[in-house]
Amino acid sequence: MLPFIKETETAWDRLKNTKKPIVLYGMGNGADKILDWCEDNALAVAAIFASDDFVRGQSFRGYKVCRYADIAARYEDFLIVIAFASESPHVLDNFYQLAPRHETLAPHLPLFAGDETVSFAWLEQYGSELKEVYDRLADDKSREVFAAVLNYKLCGRIEYLKAVETSRREDCRELFPFGSDEVHVDLGAYDGDTIKEFLDYTGGCYRQIFAFEPDVRNFRKLQNYVTAAGLERIVALNKGAWSEEAVLGFSAGGGRQSALGGSGNETEVCTVDGVVGGERTSYIKFDVEGAEFEALLGAGETIRRWHPKLFLATYHRDNDLWRLPLLLWSIEPSYELYLRKHPYVPAWELNYLAVARPQPKGQ
Repeated sequence: MLPFIKETETAWDRLKNTKKPIVLYGMGNGADKILDWCEDNALAVAAIFASDDFVRGQSFRGYKVCRYADIAARYEDFLIVIAFASESPHVLDNFYQLAPRHETLAPHLPLFAGDETVSFAWLEQYGSELKEVYDRLADDKSREVFAAVLNYKLCGRIEYLKAVETSRREDCRELFPFGSDEVHVDLGAYDGDTIKEFLDYTGGCYRQIFAFEPDVRNFRKLQNYVTAAGLERIVALNKGAWSEEAVLGFSAGGGRQSALGGSGNETEVCTVDGVVGGERTSYIKFDVEGAEFEALLGAGETIRRWHPKLFLATYHRDNDLWRLPLLLWSIEPSYELYLRKHPYVPAWELNYLAVARPQPKGQ
């Protein structure tokens, strides 16, 4: 076992072994999955509660949705299972205030059905790859984040995430040397939010922007933002980023979770290399809902030639924690990788920030 793995019991085993009443915090897709698992394992869920602002006498899966105060009055002690995702500072503060009062778990669930996910068997299977990436990370903070996230994904204890949270903007400003002549490729541009972020880093100055967004509704929002902001020298593409040009199935949700794969819709995909056509590129952001590996393959020539700064989302698929670094180093070994965990429960917003080391002259 990897030496930095401290946990010996998974979140799911803890739920099986507890003698405390199990109480779910939250509703929706995550709560459905956890309730289904509890039913499959003959575990009783005692109650469901929601944040006070969301309790309006509703029910969920046959449970009356309560307030936290109702649960605290009913039970002397209980185990809380956080069953929804949030990056809201107010909600995260609430999570972190509950954890010292009650045993609190946020079980790690795969984002895509059928994906491999962190378990003791997974750690054993990919131990050599994980150890290689861990050892080659650029700083101690990255190794701390790497270890904390894997321990969290095993046991579901949110204290691991809280301990390593940092600010996305501060990390980008510290690790990336942004200038006024950047050529930015934004993969997963959504409604323009990360273009705004990029412009904040550069003081509104840039040479050119390429923005990929495959979801039709998101793409309209992106176009509206570009028009309203009066942005020039921007190429907006209603396409996904991939390892080749193709037409793929697409789950279009009109939000952040639209993703390649599924049925009922199709979208065009293309490569970064094909779009930029060998021209200078200085910064690429990869946040493409699980297609990061393929998108990175499709940017290989650009990366080898121009060594752009890279922002790589690594939280959509557990295997990307080791697959993306190893792929990047196979494309261009000079990259230093910094792993950072930005505020979110569960372990979403886990990102690699990559910077190529300057090479000695003649290489």
